[in-house]
Formats: sequence, structure tokens, C-alpha cells
Amino acid sequence: MVRPALAELDNLLEMRYYGLDSDGIGGRIRREIDDFIVQEISIDGIKATSLCTNLPKGSGEYTWVVVEKRGLDSVTAVQRIQRYLNVRKKDIGFAGLKDTSAVTFQFVSIKGVINEELIEEFNKSNTRIKIHCPFRRPFALRPGLLFGNEFTVRVREADGSNLKRLTEELKEVSYIPNYVGYQRFGSIRPITHIVGKNIVMGNFKEAVEELLLRIFPYESDIAKKAREYLASTGDYIGTLEIFPKSMKSERSVIAHLAKRPNDYVGALRSISSYIRKLYVGAYQAYLFNKVLSRRIEEDLSWMLPSPGDYVGIFPSTYHHEYTSVLVANEANIDKLRKLVLDGRALLLLPIFGYNTQLSQGKQGEIERIILKEEGIDVTRFYVKSIPEASSAGTYRPAGLKPLDLRIHEDGDDIIFSFALRKGMYATTLLREFIKPKDPVLQGF
Repeated sequence: MVRPALAELDNLLEMRYYGLDSDGIGGRIRREIDDFIVQEISIDGIKATSLCTNLPKGSGEYTWVVVEKRGLDSVTAVQRIQRYLNVRKKDIGFAGLKDTSAVTFQFVSIKGVINEELIEEFNKSNTRIKIHCPFRRPFALRPGLLFGNEFTVRVREADGSNLKRLTEELKEVSYIPNYVGYQRFGSIRPITHIVGKNIVMGNFKEAVEELLLRIFPYESDIAKKAREYLASTGDYIGTLEIFPKSMKSERSVIAHLAKRPNDYVGALRSISSYIRKLYVGAYQAYLFNKVLSRRIEEDLSWMLPSPGDYVGIFPSTYHHEYTSVLVANEANIDKLRKLVLDGRALLLLPIFGYNTQLSQGKQGEIERIILKEEGIDVTRFYVKSIPEASSAGTYRPAGLKPLDLRIHEDGDDIIFSFALRKGMYATTLLREFIKPKDPVLQGF
């Protein structure tokens, strides 16, 4: 049996097992903002950087830029750029969300020609966001249009005595369980998946109450007091005056209910459509983690397919998308397993949505049992009252294999450098090495 996770948060988010059995190195990530650096990799292998020498000159109707942000979420950063450059929301695009507690570099596309003097003015007036390296391309960015990300992470206060053993173990197993990482749910307030489940189930009042009222130990005292005040008084107007301004979604919901009490659907729809989708997506991620953990409990591989499993086929090892999905059976199982070992295929598990076709074989049994335990069927992911939060479903690789992994010790610190395909979490890999006892206090 593989090594079970002991952290309460891991089990709460259904990240119940480790792929590497050896003891962890401990330590902490993100003590300083520069300890966690993320650089986006485009679909054609270009790495986002403030050094413009390796970027294409290009041509086309879209200006691409590299956006550097420090300790800020991607949506806020793009919104500030949009307003400053005075471009329409639909004319600015980006491929993925990047970590907030990090220094990140990602591509952003803007329709038309952007005045470089305006970029210089923007950079002078902003300390946490910088725009670098404008170049032209014939197409816009959209969510998911990237190969992946490169990470450089400094782990402080670590014990390197087990580092070699862990590294050798990773080489032996090749892949670790590809859990959806902590930040998808919120480490400090891990409730996004619970809000999402209530939305999917049509329990909109419960979704709002979970978002506004539930208190967790690591959140700020101001937030705790505001939630306690709202729970005891029901005074939305008074709560809005004391609720932290940084919590935009909660404030939108509170402001709506102050005007229209009991309109919980309207309150949820007052949140940006992007965030509404994130709630439902978090529940889908929770279900994925639960399916993966149950698969491990049933002694099925997170790397190699069994009959009835879905397998994604890549045209080449570094291609950014699988081009076909096959069902493993007794006739093709050996060929598919070889393709996985050669880096040309990946075992896929479903991200449940209203169009999901459940797997066959033992994996299909697991999926049906979990849906029954959750009291849900896949048709629920079409949300009639909030259709923009609906999801048709997709697939996600069951295993994670880092690309170009490099590890070295720097004094008392250990530095990890590696690349991951899109949608994979650096913290999922780092968790295997660190094995955090308290993920929040250790920077996860």
C-alpha cells in the first residue's frame, strides 16, 4: 500500500496518498515572494521572460506582451492593464491563472497595436505589475492555450538528508498522483469546492452561507469578526462596512443581499462569471481527487491504464494537447502502456460534467460509487439557474511527471526547477518531497 497522507487538509481535499514513500525534507515555501517563480511556456515552447532576446518578432493583428506580477492574482493584473491601456475586455486574453503568492511571468494578448510609450508609463506607475517585450502574433490567447509552466522554487528550513532517496524514487516510479493542488480549493479557507457542490445541487442559500459565514483559524481577525457579526445580526449593510475590501466576491454577494434579501441566485450571479466557474470547477477538482484516491485504494496504477480506462494520445512527447482519446481493452492494453512509458500517452480520469461518459471496467465502478456517495449524477453539472456556471466535463491526467527536473542545495535551502504541463500543480510535486504536516504554515 502506498504511503497515506497525515495532514488534515490533505484528507479534507481527498489528497489521501503520496506517490513517493520516503520521508520528506520538511521546510517551507513562499517565505519570500521571490522564493516561488513561475514562467509560462507557450504552445510552441516559448518561455515568458522579461529578457526579450528569445521572443519572436512576429506579425499579425495581436500584440503579445509578457506580464510580470508580484503577489497579485492574474485576473486583477489583467484588469488593471485593460483599464490603463483602455482596451475592451473582449480584446485582451490570457491562457491561465498563475499563483498569487509568487513572482510570475505570463503572456497576455491585446488586439491591435499598443503604444510602447504607454507601456513605459504603466511600468513607472505600477510596482507589482510590469509589462515587457511586446511582439506581434496572428492569434489571440484564450484559456488553456499554453503548453505549461516552468517553476523555480526555494524551499527553506529543509532537511536534505532524504533528498537523494526521494529523487531516486521519483526516477523509479516516473509519475506521482496528479492531485489538484491546495490552491484550487483555498488553503486558508478550503471551501470553494463546497460552494461549488451547493451550486451544482441547486442549494444556493447554502452556497452563500458557506461563502460568507464559515470561519477558519488561519484567516484574518477582521474577516472572522465580520463573519461573526453577519451570522449574529443578518445586517448586510453593516457587514459591508467592515468586511475586508480584498474579498471582492464576498463583498459582491453581501452588497446584493443588502438590496435584495433572500435572492441567493442573484447574489451568486453578482460575482464575476469567471469566479462562478471556479467554484464549480473546484467541486469537479475535489471529485477528481476523490476518484484518484479511491483508485489508489483499489490498487490501480495512477500511471498505467487498465482495461476500461481512458488514455490520451500525444503526437509527440512535448506536444501540448492529446489529439485522441482511446478506451483501453485487452487487445490494445500493452501498446497503450508502452506509449505511456515512452511519453506519448497519459492515463486520463474524468472531470465530471454533464456530457461525461463514465469509464468502463474497475475504474467505471469507482466513478459510479463516488457519484452515489456524493448524491449526484453528472446531469447536475448543467446548472439551469446559473447556466454560465455549467460544465460539460473533460479529462485530466491521473499521473504527474515533471519535465527537466533539477534540484540543488544552496546553503541551508533546496532549490527545485522543473516544468509541468498545463493544469498541473507545482505544489503537488513539492508536497511529495516536503510531506507537509501543516500545509498552510509551510507555505502551501
